[in-house]
Amino acid sequence: MSDSVELTLYSREGCGLCDEMLSELHKRYGSRVRVRVVNIAEDRSLVARYGERIPVLVHEGEELCFGRLNPDRLAPLLLRS
Repeated sequence: MSDSVELTLYSREGCGLCDEMLSELHKRYGSRVRVRVVNIAEDRSLVARYGERIPVLVHEGEELCFGRLNPDRLAPLLLRS
């Protein structure tokens, strides 16, 4: 098994769904995933792109899920790692 899977979570401060998705990622996958949290409020282009769709979970530029965690979208990534 190689290194953990790197994910990016586009988020915003005070976002309950964002906090929930991050917590669920840590509970379900622990050290098997590394999550970089990006606050979209700090970048106008990210606000324009994601707006109210947050949280958005991304791997290597591919959107895996938004709003709620979709474990089925992460399964293939974790099998490869």
